[in-house]
Amino acid sequence: MSARLLGGFFRRKYCDILVLPKIMWRAIRLLMLGIFCTALFLGAISVYIFHDVDKNKIGHWNEAFADLSIEAAVFSLIISGAVWLLALLGRQLFNLRGHAPRARIGLSLGIAAAVFQYPFEFVGRRLVPNLAESFLSIYLVAAIFLCTAVLLRDTFKQLKLQKALEPPSTHL
Repeated sequence: MSARLLGGFFRRKYCDILVLPKIMWRAIRLLMLGIFCTALFLGAISVYIFHDVDKNKIGHWNEAFADLSIEAAVFSLIISGAVWLLALLGRQLFNLRGHAPRARIGLSLGIAAAVFQYPFEFVGRRLVPNLAESFLSIYLVAAIFLCTAVLLRDTFKQLKLQKALEPPSTHL
């Protein structure tokens, strides 16, 4: 994104916070895709095999799956949007401009975030039924910070790898 696209109001160095390298976008998109696809798969297993639905949805399996699909879409948008924002801020804070995590890390994190969400929520509903929504909120916050930390750590690793592969300077 150049300054010309922003109407020429900002210089390139000030617009750098708005620009993420392609690979960072790829990591965030794969994070969202991993969360969404895994949540849909687990939702189908939950509804059609385990019949783990609300009491008013028993017998209405398709309606229960549709509700879980909407929940999966919102869940993936919340986590990936917050991770994108925190990763953007972390890249600026730690001066990681021009470096990005591997895209495969985003997909792995997305799958892990969705896989661990269902057991965490299930245990929360069984242990403390009155605070089931609080358990989900705690999980959302933890998943956002953990995914951001892993992405930033991988970005640090990519920065170190690039510096190690650069030829040494011959200038005296």
